[in-house]
Amino acid sequence: MISDLSQLEVREIQLERVTLQFHNPISTFHGPLTTRDVIILTASDASGNLGFGEAAPLAGFTPETLQEVENALSEWARDSDPGHLTGRPTAQAAVDAALLDLASQIAGRPLHDLINPGSPSVLPVSALINGQTPEEAAESAGAAVDAGYKTVKLKVGLLSFSEDIARVAAVRTAVGDTKFRVDANGAWRPTEAIDHLTRLNRYHLEFIEEPVRGLEALAAVRANSPVPVASDESVRTIDDLHRAIKLGSADIVVLKPSALGGPQLTAAAAQVAIDAGLPVVLTSLLESSVGIRSTAHLASALGALDPAPGLATATLLATDSGTPFLPIDGQLHLG
Repeated sequence: MISDLSQLEVREIQLERVTLQFHNPISTFHGPLTTRDVIILTASDASGNLGFGEAAPLAGFTPETLQEVENALSEWARDSDPGHLTGRPTAQAAVDAALLDLASQIAGRPLHDLINPGSPSVLPVSALINGQTPEEAAESAGAAVDAGYKTVKLKVGLLSFSEDIARVAAVRTAVGDTKFRVDANGAWRPTEAIDHLTRLNRYHLEFIEEPVRGLEALAAVRANSPVPVASDESVRTIDDLHRAIKLGSADIVVLKPSALGGPQLTAAAAQVAIDAGLPVVLTSLLESSVGIRSTAHLASALGALDPAPGLATATLLATDSGTPFLPIDGQLHLG
């Protein structure tokens, strides 16, 4: 990564609360999302270069409230003391992303290329499928394939398993051989997860994200699962990741820079996973295009493109921050 961010001559820091609104409610095990409040941080230098970062705390995924994040960022803006960001990973993510973006603007090079020269400017992403019924899910999945996506993802665990498996079956029929992953957000009990995954295995899933909660439970499920298991919410720090590797909790590691503390910490975590032989998937935290764009540059720089990053989520937003960062033919173009 870029080692001299402390040498940037930041002249001004601006903070802005932004309310994001989704086209349709986003269902998760932690509750439905219809709107989302985030903080956009803008760092500028004396030459007028601007760097953007985003703090997007989310209950169930991150430890801070929005007010705690705003307070931490306000204190940091006054004296640049990183101690204000301790225990506030989404605030730290905003600062890290903004300074990296500012360094990119000063250098006149895309961030991914500044971090890793020659890294690709186009990357595939997975589409999040909507739909509470098999028919709705199949329609959404078919539209995603028609739009050029090579990977789709469906949330499970909020409905009865009989309803979920009907939705999974409908999506598999709709997408044919397209890669297909599911995400339970830790909704299942360990005692039922193996049976669920055994029954889902016939649908040739790429993997399941977070079928159960906790690293020990994930390890127990993974040891008997016919479907590859990905950790997500259970890995919130690099220490968690080391523990997950030791326990054998995952076949794949999902990392969210917005929740972990920013691109640089995520790059370090990704290297730990890669050194352990685990593929890495970078995803959004349902933030605005500011955060999604930062994560996309990091995914390119790290070469974390297969499995496809989960970064098509700006399509879910009716209101965004800045220019919407939308896929074209199932790919993001970094410029």
